[in-house]
Amino acid sequence: MHVNKKALTERILALLLPTMAMTSPVWALDTINQQQLNQLADTLDVKYRLLSNMPEQCPGSTAEFCYHAQIEITSPFTANVDGWKILYSQVYPATESKSEQLTLRHFNGDLNHIAPSSSFTGFEAGKSQVIEFWVASSLLNEGELMPNYILTAQGLEPKVIKSTQSYIEPDTRLEIKPYAAVSGKNSVMQSHPDDHYAKYTSAALFDKYAVPNYELDSVTHAIVPTPDSMEVFSQDSPLGLRQGIKLQLSGLEYGDVAAALQRLDALGVKQTHNGVAVHITVNGKRESHAGAYQLSTRQGKIQIHAQDNAGAYYGLQSVASLLSLDTMQVPAVSVVDKPRYDYRGLHLDVARNFRSKEFVLRLLSKMSAYKLNKLHFHLADDEGWRIEIPGLPELTTLSSHRCIDLDDKHCLQPQLGSAINADRDGYYSIEDYQEILNFAKQHHIEIIPSLDMPGHSRAAVKAMEKRFYTLTQQGKHDAARQYLVSDPLDATEYRSIQHYNDNTLNVCMESTYAFVDKVISEVAAQHKKAGSPLNIYHIGADETAGAWVESPACKQFIADKSNDVHEVEELTGYFIERVATMIAAKGIEVAGWNDGLSETRQDKMPRKVASYVWATLPQNAHKVVSAHARKGWDIILSTPDVTYLDFPYELDPKESGYKWGARRTNSKTIFEFMPDNLPANAEIKKDTIGRNYIADDRTQVDENGKFTHQPLPEGFRVTGIQGHLWSEVVRKDHLAEYMLFPRLLALAEKAWHRAQWEVPYNYAGEKYDHTTGFFTAQMRQHRDQQWQDFIHAVGYKELEKFDRLGVFYRIPNVVSKVIDNKLHASTIIPGLPIQYRINLGEWQEYVEPVRLSPGGDIELRALSPDRRRPGRIELADLTGNARF
Repeated sequence: MHVNKKALTERILALLLPTMAMTSPVWALDTINQQQLNQLADTLDVKYRLLSNMPEQCPGSTAEFCYHAQIEITSPFTANVDGWKILYSQVYPATESKSEQLTLRHFNGDLNHIAPSSSFTGFEAGKSQVIEFWVASSLLNEGELMPNYILTAQGLEPKVIKSTQSYIEPDTRLEIKPYAAVSGKNSVMQSHPDDHYAKYTSAALFDKYAVPNYELDSVTHAIVPTPDSMEVFSQDSPLGLRQGIKLQLSGLEYGDVAAALQRLDALGVKQTHNGVAVHITVNGKRESHAGAYQLSTRQGKIQIHAQDNAGAYYGLQSVASLLSLDTMQVPAVSVVDKPRYDYRGLHLDVARNFRSKEFVLRLLSKMSAYKLNKLHFHLADDEGWRIEIPGLPELTTLSSHRCIDLDDKHCLQPQLGSAINADRDGYYSIEDYQEILNFAKQHHIEIIPSLDMPGHSRAAVKAMEKRFYTLTQQGKHDAARQYLVSDPLDATEYRSIQHYNDNTLNVCMESTYAFVDKVISEVAAQHKKAGSPLNIYHIGADETAGAWVESPACKQFIADKSNDVHEVEELTGYFIERVATMIAAKGIEVAGWNDGLSETRQDKMPRKVASYVWATLPQNAHKVVSAHARKGWDIILSTPDVTYLDFPYELDPKESGYKWGARRTNSKTIFEFMPDNLPANAEIKKDTIGRNYIADDRTQVDENGKFTHQPLPEGFRVTGIQGHLWSEVVRKDHLAEYMLFPRLLALAEKAWHRAQWEVPYNYAGEKYDHTTGFFTAQMRQHRDQQWQDFIHAVGYKELEKFDRLGVFYRIPNVVSKVIDNKLHASTIIPGLPIQYRINLGEWQEYVEPVRLSPGGDIELRALSPDRRRPGRIELADLTGNARF
């Protein structure tokens, strides 16, 4: 009788494996089956280990920065299986790799795969398979190390490797990544021989954050953001609001301030028949700045005289800011206030990782509490499409979620560490978006939608390809081509800034413009239905890759001289000009990122354009602002090194965040920013590795006498400023709050209040660096005092309100310094409880410096004001070299 030995072996193994899970089975080196794949996914131990941020060589790259790392894969048992592949996300592809038995390949976007090489001999129990590689970047914290490595094989159901799953730590509620091995703070901190951030020790930060003899009485009358002017009447008794308030309105409706009253109610100030009288009057005359108000809390009543309904709303929010939760009192003050900028915004990316509707509503409420008035809503990008568009269901049925389908036939590829059936996907239905628009209007916030085009458009490209193929199979060829945005015959090989090779709309096809018009028209219709007209639309227009070179459609388009396009390089500008004209024809102001707008011809653009400038300060952001200001465009400051709130708070390998524009962005970083004089910031700010830089704002010409730079036009001021939360590394709603708060308050401070200590802009032009003295010692002293006023108000008043309202803000790291054999500790935010423990003992209250004893490890942590939540634990370096 003929015996099929292979089949018999597999049958025997199938019977034995359930009882041999953690013993040491020996499998034939054969194609992996489902049971083997499942067991390996459950038991493989994977570590991503940083070896050096300054390796001696950077193979395969000429980049200034490079890091050397390895992925180590260990099985607890012997597994002689082949045919598997591990998919994982890595922000930057490896420039070179080496391994005895494994291969590493870049697939698309941030998706890479590890597979057995021809010399692979299987997993040996307890012995690691290692692949090492070099990446043209630096790895400074765990934020870039995405979770959820996926073990897959042809024809089998893929599984997430359990050891690569992150989890939420119960007490801190922070994300823990057991697979991340970014250890050794020296190697993490220094990424370049000239990296100055290595000097930022815990002791140095302790000195920087020291607060000598601050008078806490000033916190009582603090308002965040700081009002234009305030008079304090210390001789008057404060108003007690425990009995509530009684509202009297003139010139406005209750609904105009209802949301502000709801916040006061949540803080314990309710509307009652015997409460303190609150008189609110709106004069309705255009005599002052939109949003301006006057507030008085004297003589037993509260009076608000407002320029408009928004001003009345902001006046009530200032009452909430004055309120002390301990006493339920507001001090006697008189306030005259108006906003610095008309545009005070926040950019929220929900495309990369989705944010729930509930999160968006909570965020709108918090934004309005601090007088922000624009939500730049980033609804589509390469990794997801998040808004329902009638007539184009594929945008949400396919492109609102990710899975393991690498062909993008039923979903998008699993980018950014998204697991199978990821909880980071979804979309807003028409009803959801209507609710968001209505809620925003109640909070005096304008929604500015953004669906990035023509680059950053992979979600749209794949959805419309799905539509094309489906309708083509049904014989509906005209309908199939109606909204197609990619050329099926395009053979161009390109890689976008996020390493995609298929993420750009084809700008040479009429169907692409039909798609854009359809989308914008439907979004505008949703705004109109909600009673919130679409006044401004952000088209994106940034980081367009080198697409279209081998597109037959584009070759034909360029050959047609009537299109006024002569080179492939002109196509991005043509697209933006045409779409901008389309948007303007609908009565909507067009907005876009500065790099794409820079490729347009001014005579081909609408008169009214908003340029969002995202060049960094050391990269001459002031020159971009000036060039676009001279075109008559509105300028929204989006300088990443100040306004990107997806960057790390501090120099800590456990902190999350990208770092390409700034290594650390805390509240003080933002507070010190001088937005009306960008070049003057060179006196106090550094580049990405802590070096001084020069900002030359003087008139400059080339060898032919042509202007290459001119200062701002006389009297020009930017329209506004906005913070940004990009979501590549933000996987949970509460962690998005962590990245936003409390530093969003500092952004609101810059948007609302013009500080007297800021260096005035010189319209004749000036050159600035760390040696020029335009930012005088007196200005510096004034700034430092106002910083203490602001951060004490945050620490002693606003964080308590965050606790009451359930905001998951960041509790700062504890910094420390050894002085006279005693450990001194503090935080950047004053007033927080601090605890310490010695040798993993019981936590004790830090009330005075701790005397050191030999052989004792001391750990430190801060607590929220309500003491319900601890921050991250830090081990005190008693030698004074700890880095954060």
